Amino acid sequence: MQLTLSFETTDLRKNILAESRTTLSPYVHKSAPRMVTADLPFGTQACFLAAAETASSLGTPLNVLLTIRWRSLFSDNDVNPLRPYPTPQRIDRLVEHLRKWLVRNGAPPFYIWVRENADSVGEHWHVAFHFPKSRQKHLAHYIAKLTGEAIHRSRQQFAITEGEFARGELGSWHLTRDTRPERGGYYLAAYLGKGEPSQRFFRGKLVDNEKKPVRGMSYGGTYKDGKYDITQGSIDGTARRRDRFFIANDLKRVAGLSPKKKT
Repeated sequence: MQLTLSFETTDLRKNILAESRTTLSPYVHKSAPRMVTADLPFGTQACFLAAAETASSLGTPLNVLLTIRWRSLFSDNDVNPLRPYPTPQRIDRLVEHLRKWLVRNGAPPFYIWVRENADSVGEHWHVAFHFPKSRQKHLAHYIAKLTGEAIHRSRQQFAITEGEFARGELGSWHLTRDTRPERGGYYLAAYLGKGEPSQRFFRGKLVDNEKKPVRGMSYGGTYKDGKYDITQGSIDGTARRRDRFFIANDLKRVAGLSPKKKT
């Protein structure tokens, strides 16, 4: 008697692929919605001011402001090593190099940075820190090396801002110094905090934001020009660390701005 074995079952006749859930291609998969912020959180400017006052009390005021405009920086330099990185990573790399350089040159690693997107030049970055005036040429040469854009030798074609002492050849970066040292970096910190809203809603009504110490007269402040009340535009990412602004850890620690550890 011959036994015939059949290994085919009814399950094998079914179209398994038609019933199983198909894995979507990463090239067509819809990404998660972007996180976008339009302002600095309430209380940010006050933290900036507290940090600046602490730095000044230690004899190292925040007296230098570096501004970098990404679009301009990459417009004539396709091989710039910063180009392929997302903005937070660019900032991380720049800050880490700058922090180490400041320490090597006898300056404290005290800084505040903020991202802005307020005008036609697109998103740009401000970082305020301390460095002696006697060595500002040395600093300018380092920033040129750090950004990959040489120093502009003749700045007549640009509108030179107050306190400016160096600028990139394309205007992608520039360095300014606080022209009034007696201010101790206070108003420089206030300027970096201008993106905090000067008004807020309270019980359905728009009221002055009293948590913001430096505001224009129209927002209950004392400054006529309103340069501390300028909306700073939409930024991809949340308003948290590494996304929109940051105060150096060392500066936060001595200023008492770091959250207390639970015991």
